[in-house]
Amino acid sequence: MPQRISGDRVLLSTSEAMQSSGLSREHIQRLLRKKQVEGVKLGHDWLVFEDALLAFLAQPRKPGPKGPHKKSAPQTHQDTPLANTNDDSSSDNTKPNASTK
Repeated sequence: MPQRISGDRVLLSTSEAMQSSGLSREHIQRLLRKKQVEGVKLGHDWLVFEDALLAFLAQPRKPGPKGPHKKSAPQTHQDTPLANTNDDSSSDNTKPNASTK
């Protein structure tokens, strides 16, 4: 049952906040910890200010991702440039050897 404290502010339990908002308990608790919604923690339980929850719900929100993400195709060796792998040529054979004629 909602409780009124000091004036017009009403406190809701997380169960009541879940029912009125459609959000999960974990999400409501995350919002309270991050101080995106104002509330009070009593022991292990959170109490949510009803006006703060309604203000949060009135804000436009971006929807989360839909469904599982597709994995990108792995790169094949044909896509990557290959280094020069000629076995019979070394990197310093530009000048002929003076000792061999």
